[in-house]
Amino acid sequence: MFANVLSGAAIGINACPVSVEVDIARGLPQILIVGLPDASINESRERVRAAIKSSGFELPLGRIVVNMAPADLRKEGSHFDLPIAIGILMSSGQLVSKGKFWLLGELSLNGLLKPASGVLPIVAAAREWGIKSIIVPKANSHEAALIKDINVYSAANLKEAVEILSEEEKRSQYLVPPQEFNCNNSFEFNGQDIKYVKGQYQAKRALEISAAGGHNLLFVGEPGGGKSMLAQCLPSILPPLTNEMSLEVTKIYSVAGLLKDESKSVILGRPFRSPHHSISGAGLIGGGSNPKPGEVSLAHHGVLFLDELAEFDKRTLDNLRQPIESGEVVISRARLSVKYPSKFLLIAACNPYTGLKQSGAKKKLIISAPLWDRFGLVVWVPPLKPDELIDFNPDIQESSASVRERVLISWTRQSERFKHRIGSDVVNNSSMKPQDIKEFCVFTEPAKKLLREATVSLSLTGRTYDHVLRVSKTIADLVDADEIEEEHVAEAIQYRISQESIIN
Repeated sequence: MFANVLSGAAIGINACPVSVEVDIARGLPQILIVGLPDASINESRERVRAAIKSSGFELPLGRIVVNMAPADLRKEGSHFDLPIAIGILMSSGQLVSKGKFWLLGELSLNGLLKPASGVLPIVAAAREWGIKSIIVPKANSHEAALIKDINVYSAANLKEAVEILSEEEKRSQYLVPPQEFNCNNSFEFNGQDIKYVKGQYQAKRALEISAAGGHNLLFVGEPGGGKSMLAQCLPSILPPLTNEMSLEVTKIYSVAGLLKDESKSVILGRPFRSPHHSISGAGLIGGGSNPKPGEVSLAHHGVLFLDELAEFDKRTLDNLRQPIESGEVVISRARLSVKYPSKFLLIAACNPYTGLKQSGAKKKLIISAPLWDRFGLVVWVPPLKPDELIDFNPDIQESSASVRERVLISWTRQSERFKHRIGSDVVNNSSMKPQDIKEFCVFTEPAKKLLREATVSLSLTGRTYDHVLRVSKTIADLVDADEIEEEHVAEAIQYRISQESIIN
């Protein structure tokens, strides 16, 4: 007999349907899986065999051929265990399905369903393809229920999945209610309140400008000045995610297999990722034979913090330049090309030199000049003075909530400014195109004069010149000014220290 069961395969943060076809014929008892399966799918033969027997069903004797269509798409993931097992039961006549379902889930040897990766994009794809019902492992049910207009059924084991398919009157007890969530009033963050940062008032001001305009920020200074603590404060002054942003970020975490804990089914707060400097290029950007998202994608709509920037591999760092510019990562392999979104706010910290601190030692550039130019703000973080340490009182300092209010006002101005660009990638001042700069960056005459003098004296490149314009516009937004004044330009120029000035 022949049976056909539907499932899905995640490709990036999207998914496509996969038809699991099962045919049982006479021959030596074996399970043969074709259709470009990876190792985890080939190993499912033993899991499926044991799960069927443990659940009280019979494994049919004969040659069982499982075809996964389309045959030219590489399939990976243990979530195909359930559709393969159900296909065998249907093909052998032990199950008659009443309804059209998508199925996914990993089987244990005793028939229990374990959580799988990539559930959220697969459920979303099922809805887009007109499927009304889907069965997922119980541990993935809250994640799957984020997608509306589709019936999500949770099964704890193979027996329950069979019951959902064959007994319509019992389905209601397995139906998962839609999960409601709201990010508008959520300010979850992994970090500190800015009021606990001692001293460093210029650095805290730069942090506010970075959050207000989406400008990448680099802190340079001796160890112990508070660079890492400042970076950890950044999520606390950023506006909350929208529900749409939250769902997009959650899809990335689902594909990466980071949502298998039932208590964390949706990402409400802005991500804060801080990879170690020993990370590989694939770990940072994403990759692998079957591409998975890297840290730049896990930081989507959030913050990517690179501490000890000079310790990262130079080639790994240079890979950041394309995601910073385009807001996405494209990973190409022989059989497919995967695109992951990566619109993140980059913040980094490093010491002012590399090499030994000794007389006659040759100091080197910290990072490549092109990557240095990707930072809109470069700020010196000096050592703390004794008075700043001893007399510090956090109760009289400005809190993250207070700073966030100004940042929200700035974001509101930018949303109004770019509302005619709906669907484009222009969302804040840092991503303004040349035509946007010409249209929206209106300078007073004194500001133009200062800008001209600074361009000559500082030998600004075209990219750094544009950074100064964008940062000046953000500073003007923070004080609700329509024109860019001289003091706005002057402050923006302060945040353009060069590597040469540091190492000389």
